[in-house]
Amino acid sequence: MSITMQTAEPVPGTGPDGRPDPAYAAALGLVPAPNGRRSAAFTIDAAVWVLVAVPAVIGWAQLVVAVTATGAGAFQSAADVAALVGPLVLVGVGQLLVGVLGIVQLALHGRRGVTIGKASVGLRSVNVATFERPGFWRVTLRALVLWFSQAVLPVIGPALCFSSGLWDPEGRGRSWLDRIGRCLVVDARNGLDPFDAKALRHARRQVESEPLARRATLPSLASERGVDERTFIPAARSSSGVVAAPPSSQGASEAAPGGWTPPPLGAPAPGPAPGPSLGPAATLVFADGARIAASGTILLGRGPARSDADPADAALVPLTDPTMGLSKTHAAVEVDGRGIRVTDRWSSNGTSLVDAAGVERELEPGVPHVVPPGSAVRLGGLEFRVEAVRA
Repeated sequence: MSITMQTAEPVPGTGPDGRPDPAYAAALGLVPAPNGRRSAAFTIDAAVWVLVAVPAVIGWAQLVVAVTATGAGAFQSAADVAALVGPLVLVGVGQLLVGVLGIVQLALHGRRGVTIGKASVGLRSVNVATFERPGFWRVTLRALVLWFSQAVLPVIGPALCFSSGLWDPEGRGRSWLDRIGRCLVVDARNGLDPFDAKALRHARRQVESEPLARRATLPSLASERGVDERTFIPAARSSSGVVAAPPSSQGASEAAPGGWTPPPLGAPAPGPAPGPSLGPAATLVFADGARIAASGTILLGRGPARSDADPADAALVPLTDPTMGLSKTHAAVEVDGRGIRVTDRWSSNGTSLVDAAGVERELEPGVPHVVPPGSAVRLGGLEFRVEAVRA
């Protein structure tokens, strides 16, 4: 019998001892919650607790008045007992509301990283090491410690617990309660929202990737059969990372910025005899104004490659995404007489279609989707819109 020892992979951003590195969190774009907003969140939560407890407070006050007016041991008539029903109902309803609020607050804090107050001011609590949700039981332990501090030192105990973040040695405002719950409170409005899984994944890749100066130069895409007017050769990159084509006197009728006219991508290789026309074409217009004329099939990605199912003349268009969100072969664009279709090639971060109204829809991998006029396509951190197909 053999025994295999499995070692858990270290969590990114933590040292060998498991302690989180504040510099890693800062590089991802996590912004510690400012003390003013944390105080505002606590004030809102406290106000909600007071509001919910009002029925119980009124009920206890009425009970005290009734007992004082009747006297101890004098509740012998039905009228005396009936006078206590209303206050007791208020006390019961108030206690029930307080209990429900407590469970809801703990569940929200543990599962979503927010309380009513934190959500109101744009703060989130996350696990200090993994940046995931804090966890229900961690948050419950935190609440029990706060309750114990109130029982031992009323008012002073909770005040010390909350104000202890002012002397956090890491300078991130983590209080004793945060340390007990292994929490970090972040500003989700002015920094990275760690509950946005895609944004956090992109940030991790960017921080953990090699510096740009050390990355290998992309190989040439020039064909060995020689260069002619239909050969696609990358000559320049726009700020969106789109590889541009060289100047040509032939090709698509639409001119790109700079005065030159790019040839349609994906055009078939010239034959010995005149063949049919290049067919319908469209223009992919990227966010920074870069334009690519497209016809036939083109493959987009950080280093696209044809599969056995792709046409032999499918054009390969490498893109550079600053967010590191592109897969090697991310998506395929097909242009023909039926219009233009986009297919996600089982990319890691997906491809989505944004209609003219701004509604975004994730595309099912491997299924061609028609791109309606006025729509845009998002892949990784890049976006392009498609101009109407022309015959």
